[in-house]
Amino acid sequence: MPTPQSLTQAERTAISDRAMLAAAMELILQHGIEKTTLQSIGERAGYSRGLATYRFGSKAGLLDEVCKSISRRWLDFLNERVGEQIGIDAMCTALDSFFEFISRYPSDAQVLQILYGGAASPTSEFRQTSANIHQRQMDDVANWVAAGVATGSIRDDVDPKSVAAQYIAYISGMTYLWLISSPSVDFEKANDDMKTHLRLSLQSDSEKIARSTK
Repeated sequence: MPTPQSLTQAERTAISDRAMLAAAMELILQHGIEKTTLQSIGERAGYSRGLATYRFGSKAGLLDEVCKSISRRWLDFLNERVGEQIGIDAMCTALDSFFEFISRYPSDAQVLQILYGGAASPTSEFRQTSANIHQRQMDDVANWVAAGVATGSIRDDVDPKSVAAQYIAYISGMTYLWLISSPSVDFEKANDDMKTHLRLSLQSDSEKIARSTK
């Protein structure tokens, strides 16, 4: 195992950044956004407030990076599972992947929900990051739908952007309900119902015929 002295400056920076992001997540889960401070983050991570300020500029800058960091993990997780799939198949795989992700990493999902809630404030300094992440998700879904239309598996009268907005709204809403009232929400069953709905509402007639003959 390398000693601190044998690490490069870039490696030491990466280690301290990861430690501060992890500390920020722990404190957000324990105390919420308002009571999480740069000082407490630095102390929890084993560094100073000065280093946290130097690296991220402000508390808002650090929280912004937390939001981006979790989102990158989710996108990598999703892309690995969806692969080259398009259309309804990609949307259904994404639903399964999202449930798997939040089941495996519930803290990530909860922190994102807390940050997204804070981003809704007009004065939030990381509002744009949240908007960009949601737009990226909607763009991905719209592209899957458009590709499905192009290949004939999805009806040609479907509006990809409208479908994408409804799809992301479903995921966001279900995640929120699952996190605040998990015992009463069967996310997996809701996803199964949603997958059935997607096929019934979006499939082209030719795709329905093709699937019925298999």
